[in-house]
Amino acid sequence: VAPPASAGQKANKPISWEQAKKLKAGTEIDLTVTNAQPTKVRFLFADDAVLLTLNPTSAKQPERIERALVSLGARWYYVLNQGAAFTSEQLRVSQEGVFDGDQKLAELADVVQQTPRANVTAIAAQPKKRHIGLIVVLSVVGVLFAVGIAARCSEGGC
Repeated sequence: VAPPASAGQKANKPISWEQAKKLKAGTEIDLTVTNAQPTKVRFLFADDAVLLTLNPTSAKQPERIERALVSLGARWYYVLNQGAAFTSEQLRVSQEGVFDGDQKLAELADVVQQTPRANVTAIAAQPKKRHIGLIVVLSVVGVLFAVGIAARCSEGGC
């Protein structure tokens, strides 16, 4: 059973559906669906109709399977809507499941949760980290540049 979203260290911030569609596959989010508590899940894909995550209620999958599922990113659209199959981590992922050669390792529904947009009541994710160090360096460079120009101008050079 997946831990409640409140079990995390830092609180995630609510995001819009449009922001969710732009998340990087593998991002941990708090997902709240109709009549349920928020649950921490790993994001896989979202389009206008559905949000895909690793299934929080399934047993922990081998890392190889999770990496393959995460690596599909936007290609999930083609798996879900056009019946495409993709190979990643030497595993084939399709609507029929996850395969290693001809051996079926998992049903897709056992490892991936598809949540219709209408059932999603909230999505929260860590805000993007701002590069404070870069901002400070650029600010200092800007100030030094301005001081240099001012000093030059005060000597009658402007």
